[in-house]
Amino acid sequence: MKRAQLISEIVGEFLLPLLGFIFWDWSLYFILLYIIFDYFIRLVYAFWRPQLNNKRQLIRPFLFFISFLILSHFYAALSDITWRFDKAFSDFFWYDDLFIPQGFILIPLLLYTEYSRSRMEIMISGSFDIVKMLQNIANRLFLATLILILMSVILAIFSWTQFTATIFFLAFWLFLIIQENKGAFLKD
Repeated sequence: MKRAQLISEIVGEFLLPLLGFIFWDWSLYFILLYIIFDYFIRLVYAFWRPQLNNKRQLIRPFLFFISFLILSHFYAALSDITWRFDKAFSDFFWYDDLFIPQGFILIPLLLYTEYSRSRMEIMISGSFDIVKMLQNIANRLFLATLILILMSVILAIFSWTQFTATIFFLAFWLFLIIQENKGAFLKD
């Protein structure tokens, strides 16, 4: 992966949630929903790609996506007893800034980002490797699921603030992105 792709991934997967946390008061659950939408769109996009010869290649990423989805909601319920999915989801989708609900901005933005990601890979490497993409998705979601398990254990043992939990998750999320793409730093 080239440095431009890595920077694009850091901006899309880390910087946007960080900006949401800092400027738009996104909670950890809002950040997790953003990641869930992002990876759901990636999996749907992969399903419709003509390069995907065997649909069974989607099983592993899909299972890790489901586990991440379930653990995200488990953590949200564990961290706040009064938390309710329907209210939290509605708050996320209809949260407005400049009188435009963010759901109407984020979903098309994520669709465009996925389309651009595949176009950029075709321009840089000459082909789109769907198998590699699915492996990366599965690995990232597996490690993110482990992070949520660790966070749930920490929350059960210690009582930490929502701010601390969000910073903890974002730091590990950035670490996952950089660790996965460390080869981009080593190449000239």
